[in-house]
Amino acid sequence: MSKISININGREIVALADQTILQAATNNGIDIPHLCYDERIKPYGACGLCVVEVEGSPKLVRSCAAFVQNGQVIKTNTPRTVTARKTALELLASDHRGDCRPPC
Repeated sequence: MSKISININGREIVALADQTILQAATNNGIDIPHLCYDERIKPYGACGLCVVEVEGSPKLVRSCAAFVQNGQVIKTNTPRTVTARKTALELLASDHRGDCRPPC
């Protein structure tokens, strides 16, 4: 697979063209919170905790389901992403009392 260059939080990194933003970040020691991602299954971005800002995109992007593109500029920890993650986690927790068993 071909290698591409992306920028995450001001850091230039090399990623494989078939990687998601989450995979590329994780492989380069950059933490993006996530809950539903599992490398063994097709990504679908259900939990919404892995959102990032991608330059040129008006909407937040779910990093577990979005593939890297050459020259992308990504920010993982902005006030906007933090607020969106808190909201997503509150929604997930709103219908769980904490006594459920997987899969709930």
